[in-house]
This record gives sequence, C-alpha cells and structure tokens, in this order.
Amino acid sequence: MDENPKLRPVEVFPVKSGANPLVCIRDATGLSDRMITASAGVVPVLEMLDGEHSLLDIQTALTRQRGALVMSDEVRKVLEVLDEALLLEGERFEAYRRRLEQEFAAASVRRAASAGGGYPNDAGELREFLEGILAEAEVAPEAAEAPLRGLIAPHIDHARGRKSYAEAFAALARSEPAELFVFLGTAHAETVEQFALTRKDFETPLGTAVTDVDFVEALAAGSGRDLFTDEFLHRGEHSVELELVFVQHLMQKAGCEFKVVPVLCGGFDRAMAEDISPMSLPGVPEVIDALRELIAAERRRVVLIAGADLSHVGPRFGGEERLTSGTLSDLEDADRETLVFVEEGEAERFYRHVALDDNARHICGVAPIVMLLEVLEPARVRLLRYEQWADDEGLSCVTFAAAVVT
Repeated sequence: MDENPKLRPVEVFPVKSGANPLVCIRDATGLSDRMITASAGVVPVLEMLDGEHSLLDIQTALTRQRGALVMSDEVRKVLEVLDEALLLEGERFEAYRRRLEQEFAAASVRRAASAGGGYPNDAGELREFLEGILAEAEVAPEAAEAPLRGLIAPHIDHARGRKSYAEAFAALARSEPAELFVFLGTAHAETVEQFALTRKDFETPLGTAVTDVDFVEALAAGSGRDLFTDEFLHRGEHSVELELVFVQHLMQKAGCEFKVVPVLCGGFDRAMAEDISPMSLPGVPEVIDALRELIAAERRRVVLIAGADLSHVGPRFGGEERLTSGTLSDLEDADRETLVFVEEGEAERFYRHVALDDNARHICGVAPIVMLLEVLEPARVRLLRYEQWADDEGLSCVTFAAAVVT
C-alpha cells in the first residue's frame, strides 16, 4: 500500500439501515465488482484519500474532528479493506488491471458484460424480454417510419429505461433496415484519447455481431490519432452493449445481415474546464470529418446510435439534499430546456447550455449526442420520449430520452 494512499474513482452513496447510517462504496469504473458497506463515519477518511495525505495525516485530522484519539490501526484497517476490494491505487490494483488487459487483448471477441445481470443470458428469454419492451411503444413497430439516420437511446439498464428503449428501437423497427450501425457509446471511465475504438467482434446471447474492421481502421487513420489506446475500456462498458442487443434482435427478425462500428466517446470535461468548444479538443473535429467522409462513401445504409443518458442527481451522485417531487419537476424543466437544442440539431448550443453551470446535473451523454448531431448535420431530430427514474428514498435520479434523426 502506498505511503500516501489514493482512492480510485468510486461511487459513495447512503443505503437503508437501522439506527446507524451506512454508505455503500463501489468502483465507478466497474473494473472491480466488489462492493463495501460501511458506517457513514468512513466518509471523512475517503475524503482524505487523495494521494496527498499520509496515514498519520489522516489519523491526526480524524482525532481533531472527533475530539478523541483515533488509533492508527483503525485507519489502517479501513485502508486494507479498500485495498483488498481494489478500490485504492497501488500495486494490488495495477497487477489486477494488467491481468484483465492481457486477457482482453488475447480474447478473439468482446464478451457480453451485462448478460445474466442487465438482461437474460438465454437467447430465447432475451428475445422474449426485448419483445416485451418493444410492445410498450406507443406506436406499433409495424407502422411506417422515414428511413432513420440516427437514434438517441438510453444506456441505463433495460428495466429502468424500458419505455424510452421501447420508443427508440420501435422507431428503428419501423424504419428501413440498415447494414452498418455506428455506436457512439458513453465512456464512463477516464480516457487518454477522446475516443476509443476496437477491432473485436461483440458476443451476446443472440450471437456474434461482426465489427467492420475496415471501417474502424479507416476511421482511426482519418483521425490522425491512436484511437486504440483506450481499447480496454470496451471490456466492461455497457453503453454499446445495451443498444446492440436490440439491433441484433431487430435485424435478425428482418433477416438482414449487418456490421457494427463500436466507438466510445470520452467526456468533454476538459473543454468545460477551459471554457472552450469541444471542437477544440484533439481528435474531435478529425473524427467528425472522418465519420462524415466514410459514411458519405458508403453504399450500405448506415445508422448512428448514441447511447446517452442525461442527468444524474441526488445524494448518490454527490448532491447534498434528498430529492422531492418539486426538485424532480424542476429537473425535468431544466432537462427539457437543454433538449430543445438537441431537437433543433444544434450540437454546439446543446453543449454550451450544459456547460453554463459546468454540467451541474452530471449529464453523461453529452459527447455521444454532440458527435451524432455533428456527424449527421444538418440533423432533423424528433424527441420521442423524456423519462426519469428515481428511487423511493430520494437518493438518486437518472434521466434519459429517446429521439430519432432523419
């Protein structure tokens, strides 16, 4: 364990308990599947795990806060539990990550990460599950739809986002089948490059979705960047996979062969911090231009899909107060104000509106939506549904939407 321990990206949120308040701590990147439940008294320790404070610093600070002597063994025990759960930076986590990276690099396909958890692991059950979701669309999938160029859909789990998934993919079912799908997923982990590509095929219970390696290679070459630097992030990222199973199901029903281009989009936090356009970030305009050129040269029908959730608010996401019906109503007003720019196909204005308050609502799908609107510009967008999912305790709310681009 390092002399000045540093906490990895984690989610810390309160959980139901008896008289003593508890918190849950888990890996925000999903690399570690271990979850810790601890007394809320551990939070001050977590706040000092920034790589700048030593064990003695933490012990001294806690003693001052509590007005009573805190033994070093108490702090060390917390650190050992965190380290064993792979939630601290250091040798243990790095060895674990290297092993995962080697296994992923050696694998012939990107294996399903959400099967058996987010959706059924059995092909027959999965088809029935997806059909059940599609049946909830307000317009029957058999109805006619103008050929789609793009789709905005959630990447929250299917159960919580089922109505928005229903509207998005029922619209795809109503449209002319495509032969190439470019997925613009949200990268939830920090990236070195702005985008992450992979040449690997994607395996799900519905079979193997073949990645168009030639298109991927051409996109990488056109960007002038090494877009495989962050390829490992595809291993556990769900923001492509949850869209992909719907595409597989619909294209199999239609008897259409297709290929995929999986692209993970890093966040635009740096652009917001520097108060610049995301078009100024290295690789962003180049990838947009390369995608436009490659799509324009295609003889196949191409559809872009942005896997993009919207706001994440409440104590679970760093908020100070529990959510109420009033705050959720205000949140909807704010989200819909932002979505106006999406509906108008205004990528830059959408980004600027989110950046006004430094993305205080923690909208995680900014980059995929901006990229989709830029690549398909001029984009005619039709919002199909806006939705909120909130827990009963007022601890968290995630919002999302479904929209089509023609």
